[in-house]
Order: sequence, then C-alpha cells, then structure tokens
Amino acid sequence: MFGNTAGGSRRGGTNFHMNFGGGFPGGGGFPGGEGGFGGFQQQHHQQQRAPQELFSKSSSPGISILSESKFPDASSKFLWLVFFYANDSPESTRMKPHVEKLATSALKGSFKVGVINCKLNARESYFCRRQGINIQNLPTFGVVAEGEIYKYDQHSQPSVKELYDFAIGKIPYHLVAVINHPEAIEDRLLGPMRKESQKIGSILLLTDKYETSPLYASIAYQYRHIFTFGESRGKTLSMAKQFQVKKYPLLIAFIPTVVNKKKSEVADIIRLENVKADEIGKWIEELMAKFGSSEKKKR
Repeated sequence: MFGNTAGGSRRGGTNFHMNFGGGFPGGGGFPGGEGGFGGFQQQHHQQQRAPQELFSKSSSPGISILSESKFPDASSKFLWLVFFYANDSPESTRMKPHVEKLATSALKGSFKVGVINCKLNARESYFCRRQGINIQNLPTFGVVAEGEIYKYDQHSQPSVKELYDFAIGKIPYHLVAVINHPEAIEDRLLGPMRKESQKIGSILLLTDKYETSPLYASIAYQYRHIFTFGESRGKTLSMAKQFQVKKYPLLIAFIPTVVNKKKSEVADIIRLENVKADEIGKWIEELMAKFGSSEKKKR
C-alpha cells in the first residue's frame, strides 16, 4: 500500500429631562439667546461626541476588523471567533481586553479573531440583524465554522476561559479520522482522499495523547480542501511498529503519484519528526508548493 519512506446590566449616566414646551411647571420658560437656555442647549450639544472607536487596525494587533463585505463564510480557510459590538455599549468596552487576550494568546493559531461594529452604519446594522444578532443587546460572540454562526448565548460578559471553552467546543473535530491500526489507513485516510480530485494527499499524526488537540483539528479545518487528516492516539503499538516511531509526536504525509489524472494506489511517505506546533502549517504549505496545489488566500 505504501511506497518507500522518504445580556449583563447596563450602567449609564443620570438622564437630564426638561420641559421644552412651556418651561418648568409653575413658571415661565427660559429666554433664548446668549446666556439663556438656548445658549446652554447649544453648549450641551457641542459636548455630545461620537464614542471612540473600540478597535482599529493600528491599535488592535491580532484582531481583524470585519464588515458585511469582509465576513467569513463557508469558503473561509480559518475558523473564526467574532465579537459583535457597539461603541456606545459599556459592556462592549469592558469585554475589549478579553477579545485582545483571546486573539494574542488563548486562541492564537487555532482561530482567527474578528470584530464587527454593528452600529457603525445602517448597512452593518442590517447585516448583523440578518445574522441573528440583537443589536439592542450587544455585545455578542459567535464562532463561524463551515459557514454557520454559533452564538454564545449564556450571558453578555463571559470570562476569557468561558469564551475559550465555547470556541474550542465548536471546532469540527470530525475532520480528523481516528486510526489506531495500519489496516484502517486505506479505508479511513487514503481511500477518501482518492475520491476527491482536488486533494493532493493525506496527513497522519501519531501521538501519545488520548484526545485530538484543538490545534491539530483547526489545522485539519484550514487544509480540509487539500488533505484528508487522521490521528493515531495513545502510542498504539501496531502503528508504532508500522512506522518505526522513535519519538512522539510524529507527522506523516501520504502523497500518491498521479498518472493520467488518476491517483495511484502507492503513496510516498514524507515524515516530519520532532513536531513543533508552529512548524506544522509551514510544513503543510511546503507540501502544497512541492506537489502542485496553491490554494488562494481566503478569510
């Protein structure tokens, strides 16, 4: 079969109410003009300024500014955690540090983190509502995977850990086939790959862990159109013997040759020893470049 090894509470300020029709009850109205109520009203409006933008390209490292025209969909390469917010929402302001931490540490490598201001203009408001977002009760978080938006509906101000657990729980782990015996490789890994013409090979992870890591599952999602993915867990003895594993984790790529546009039954084996998390994506990109697939960049 193988070739040779190669909603929280809202706090606002005190509302200021006046009777503009006839002045204060029991008395005459204030005269207009300079020094009267007209002058006060003018000064009051001058002090009303649009709230400062919470996120910007220059001040929000690791965070993508999204909009209707730049929003992930079913064709997007990455998994996304999206923060739907409004500048005039105190809760949105309080959640900003959580979003920044998720983008730069907790979810880095497994998810892209994006933000969209649902009250930026009428167009963005309409778009957010079409996604099922209540723009009168912001902020809201959502995971975008396989073209679907999965909203976080627990409460409006979750902790970083709660958001991390929510996002990790929405990863499509089904993209990683469990393979704990060499006889299963053909049926569960190579066979499905040969049936899809756009795929150039399969990737197998051999690990001493007993659960699929979020990072590996997210990588399987990123390259789901190019490779099929599998995993052998818990130091399975038969798999270790088959591939002469000396140290875990070990990555193996199966690349079949193509003859007359048909993939052969024999697959060359390419190994990546001493796997480090930040090297996996680069290794896969090198395989794609070498064996003839250049996927267009997608959000």
